[in-house]
Amino acid sequence: MADNRAIGVIDSGVGGLTVVKELKEQLAGESIIYFGDNANVPYGNKREEEIAQLTKNMIDFLIDKDVKVIAVACNTISSLLDKYFTDYDIPIVSIIKPAADYVVENGIKEVGVIATKFTVQSGAYDRFIREGDESIRVISEGSPNLAQIIDSGNFTEVRGVIDLHMTNILSKGDLKHIILGCTHYPIVLDKFKERSPSINFINPAYEQVRYINQLLEARNMKAQLDKSTFQIYTTGKEETYHKMLNLLSIDLPDNIIELSCQTI
Repeated sequence: MADNRAIGVIDSGVGGLTVVKELKEQLAGESIIYFGDNANVPYGNKREEEIAQLTKNMIDFLIDKDVKVIAVACNTISSLLDKYFTDYDIPIVSIIKPAADYVVENGIKEVGVIATKFTVQSGAYDRFIREGDESIRVISEGSPNLAQIIDSGNFTEVRGVIDLHMTNILSKGDLKHIILGCTHYPIVLDKFKERSPSINFINPAYEQVRYINQLLEARNMKAQLDKSTFQIYTTGKEETYHKMLNLLSIDLPDNIIELSCQTI
């Protein structure tokens, strides 16, 4: 039996559009409702309790829209799912676990993680990777501002910040694989590759959507639609999304609705 309800996607800003891109490529027949909380980006510099409350607001908003699954397109939020968000009736899918599984399944013995400071300090990637293989060495590098710079659309600073973090992480080990542990980072994947062309940069968005595809198939929840829909809700500005959608070569949504923080 088909389930034509939309897939929900939440993020602290525009970074989760990298998940939307993968959904449109891997699950082209599915409708999408996206929520980007740009007014509060970056989440990675906030207190845990504040992140949990902001996340609850987004999840409840999407549940009111009757989505069938929620993709958490934010590594910072994903690091808190097991602690705060286990009592919902619909699947809420972490972006961290599928990427960790990729490392284990591909026999990678040393992997880097570049992420927000909160995600790095949470140890979530270390925990999930070592649950699969405790011998894997995980080398992490936290960034306090890269997500915010990307979210603002100001790319003049990006190369310098990427160079700083790549220099730091590569000084800690002979890395061949690095997880881009924030969904904002694949937006500037080309700049990471310019800095270090020999590195295999792992995109958790791809692995998360692959997992969602398997989940929907296993539960017989895939859509059968003549035409899917795509909506964006944001506490930020519409023009920010136009810029990022164009950058990622994603067709414009049916609508982009600006919300005040008080309405969610």
